[in-house]
Amino acid sequence: MAIEKISVKTLRQEVYDQLRDKIISAELLPGETVSLRGLAEKFGVSLMPVREALWQLESERIIVIESNKRIRVNTLTAKEMEEALRLRLMLESTAVERACELRPDEAIPKIKGLLEAMESSVERPKIYMRRNTQFHFSIYSYADSPLLLEMLNRLWARVFPYTFLHAILNQDKTEAMKSHWKMFEGFAERDKEKIKDALREDLERAARIIIPALEKSESSASSDSK
Repeated sequence: MAIEKISVKTLRQEVYDQLRDKIISAELLPGETVSLRGLAEKFGVSLMPVREALWQLESERIIVIESNKRIRVNTLTAKEMEEALRLRLMLESTAVERACELRPDEAIPKIKGLLEAMESSVERPKIYMRRNTQFHFSIYSYADSPLLLEMLNRLWARVFPYTFLHAILNQDKTEAMKSHWKMFEGFAERDKEKIKDALREDLERAARIIIPALEKSESSASSDSK
């Protein structure tokens, strides 16, 4: 019985991880709808692990489960995106400050290796996206604050589909990589102001691309509805 429970839990987690990854990488677009049964067939599993994974995603406001049993990927308005990026800056600034204070010396080659791997994948958007996430969250993990990491995970899941679509896919990564190397230098030198400044550059660059794109989309939708 114990083995069966572990198996079910693992299956639910696998479905959750794959669905979350598809949403964050914009394989499932914000506003797109899918069916519960269709997802179960796609994953080759019963309805229950899919349903449980969806409940978890809904609790994180990544999706909305509608009354007709269809699942809609949640959307953000330009105003909500602006707020989400502002919250990211606040929380991530706290995370990098604490990480600079608490990081062990052996963290430096690890983080440098992640950044080099990220830089080597600038022409492969999905791999770049995953390595970008690994780089950021590996630094944040040294803040030794599970609650802070949980909050950031939820924010990233809401923001990152738009980041991938507008600020990673088909975009030059030169300036982004400069900011990330600056983040690494601040981390290695325990220079809190340097790492926070690099983080701010990164988020402000994303905001300059994403928010106008959302405003344009909202304007087009408003015109079409008239």
